[in-house]
Amino acid sequence: MFRKILALLTLTVVVSCSTNPVSVEKLSTFNLSDYSTFHVKVVGEEDAKVSPFTKSGLKREFTEQLTGLGLSTDSGSPDFTVKISIDVSDGYKSSRSRFRRATPYYRGGYAYDPFFDDYYHHQEQSYLRVTLYSASNEEPLWTGLRPTKYVDTELKLSEAEIVKYVESLVNEIVNS
Repeated sequence: MFRKILALLTLTVVVSCSTNPVSVEKLSTFNLSDYSTFHVKVVGEEDAKVSPFTKSGLKREFTEQLTGLGLSTDSGSPDFTVKISIDVSDGYKSSRSRFRRATPYYRGGYAYDPFFDDYYHHQEQSYLRVTLYSASNEEPLWTGLRPTKYVDTELKLSEAEIVKYVESLVNEIVNS
């Protein structure tokens, strides 16, 4: 009995650790093998919180990954366009704030909760959205949203992080 429970718990841990945190939506007829050329763009407002090195690294890595799949780049008339957008959302209204104590201490004229202080725990969540658009009619073919990491002041992704995030998204594109 103990071995069965241990086996079930081990299987649960392995499955939960191996899940890909990418939320995907696509056309039912989408198949990457139907396309041969692409163009990659980083789109969106110029966000001061996202490092320009992160943006160029994401663009470069997507180009390398898709080229490695046998596709070729074409900025003039591609079969599809890959648009990358990075969003840094306000994490001030964190779900952790729900667990505050009902009666905080008052110190120096303001409420002070020693177990959770918003001033010191203000972090923002960053998200990476990749959308493949048909070049012929500008309709979306595939889109994926992936959380990247929490940000204090600026989103700076290392090369290893960029490769990890891009690989997870490209795996979802290929397996769609």
